[in-house]
Amino acid sequence: MSDQKSQAIVQRRLLALESIRRLSGRSERWVTVAEIVQDLKEQGYAVEVHSIRRDLKSLLETYQQLECNDNSNHAGEPINGLAHGYRWSGKDNQSIGGITLAEALSLVMVERYLSQSLPVLLTRSLHDIFNKAHQTLELHKKSQVTQWPEKFCVVQPAQPLIPPDLDHEILVIVHEALLNEKQLWVTYRATNRPDAKEKEYRLHPLGLIQRGPITYLAAMTNDYEDVYLYALHRMQAAQILEQDCRNNIEFKLTDFAAKQGHFGSATTINFKARICDHLAVMLEETRLSDNQFISPANDSGYREIIADVCNTWQLRWWILGECDRIKVLAPEELRLEIATSISKCNQQYLK
Repeated sequence: MSDQKSQAIVQRRLLALESIRRLSGRSERWVTVAEIVQDLKEQGYAVEVHSIRRDLKSLLETYQQLECNDNSNHAGEPINGLAHGYRWSGKDNQSIGGITLAEALSLVMVERYLSQSLPVLLTRSLHDIFNKAHQTLELHKKSQVTQWPEKFCVVQPAQPLIPPDLDHEILVIVHEALLNEKQLWVTYRATNRPDAKEKEYRLHPLGLIQRGPITYLAAMTNDYEDVYLYALHRMQAAQILEQDCRNNIEFKLTDFAAKQGHFGSATTINFKARICDHLAVMLEETRLSDNQFISPANDSGYREIIADVCNTWQLRWWILGECDRIKVLAPEELRLEIATSISKCNQQYLK
């Protein structure tokens, strides 16, 4: 028997035991094999009745707290109304089984899509459990549930960009300072241009914002109350200070990210534009705002859209990306800004 098959049998037996413990409960009721099989299948495991019967026979020899009421005839039919069953008579609630299939699947998805959002110190301790999650899925690859990671993928609706190089030691220092609410002393370069000068700041970290491939630290600088964003890959050096961070009671990371995460003034503007019908259909499905209004098509096939949106760089990039499918009507300042950008772009292609 291969090592992998042996591991699968051991884990299946522990899962069956956990199922009995949970289904038996404090009342210590008798649990039938059919109930155990059904419970495991509901969790996504591919198990058969005959396999579970063999497992239970082996478990009875190992665990004294596992009881069997062998109250059935040779055909397996119950005598006196009580079916052949099992129960756990122990009083402890400590889990015996390893990681479950559902837990393994969740951990694999977390590792794939959220690992960059986890504190580095936590990720180190999770390395072994991530490996165990992969092993669990491999052991139960007959189950359809284990195929889920290959049936789900996230695609960002933007041009894919390679993340900038980020010093791992600086990342660890920033995470540690943020967790312990300590001040940071950093050497920072505003851009990666060779002629850019480095400056030193004493930062009071408030939170991290992941915007596409770039990670930003939201922090107050020196003795100022304003909150700014600092790209981690532009930090040339970082050091944790002994002093605690200044508290900012009014600051909420989610609100700050919604307004400043896309850069710009973060003020709300009443946006009005003429859009083609195809873009209108898309925006009816994925709206710009809750109060968005789109008019019926006119004789030329175009429609008007009105919505309150944040005045950000991202808004401008989106408008320019839609090119000839949209024409800004208001506010006038935004209209002129977009017109100037398009004019300059046109001049580039005339050369």
